[in-house]
Parts: sequence; structure tokens; C-alpha cells
Amino acid sequence: MRGAHFRICSDATLRGPDNTTAARYFEGLWYLGQRRHVSFECTGSLFLRVINEYGQRECTGPYSSIKAADGRIFAQDSCLGVHGVGAHFRADGLQVWQEVSILTSR
Repeated sequence: MRGAHFRICSDATLRGPDNTTAARYFEGLWYLGQRRHVSFECTGSLFLRVINEYGQRECTGPYSSIKAADGRIFAQDSCLGVHGVGAHFRADGLQVWQEVSILTSR
């Protein structure tokens, strides 16, 4: 799917530029229509605008690719943070994000 902006929301949805739901995240899988996906990837010069668990906004990037898998966001092989809030993630010491926007420009 191509777009200038996608957002992983706190209600476990992936939304496009017009705020329509593109996919839903449930029990470790992304549901796009009737199909299930373990992950999704975006490539290009990408930025992340996140809202952390304390409600603060941050912007990071650029990254050449972003991957969302298992409740986590990766750039290359590094885990940047967590979009799926769960107790097991807190033990890993990862940043927990309420919302993650994937942007093609700041």
C-alpha cells in the first residue's frame, strides 16, 4: 500500500491519510480484510512521529525502512519501540508508544 502517512493508533488500528482503517492489530497479527499478516514494512526516506506513554510527542528519522512486527517497530535490525502495550514489553526496557505515525516528510 502506498501513502504519505500511516498511523498506528492506540485502538490497535492502522489508519491512512484520510483516517480510514487500513488494518487492525490483534493477538500479534495485522488483519487486512480477511487476510492475516505477521508484519508490514515501509521503505523510503521515513520519519516516525510518536506519542509516548506519557503523552509527549517525539520525531525520529529518517530511516530507509520501517517494519512493524510482534507489537514492535524496527528500523533495520534495531527495535525502536513498542506499539502494542503489554506487560512483557516493559521488562525489555523498550519505549512504549500510544501512537506511531509513519511519515514521508517531517
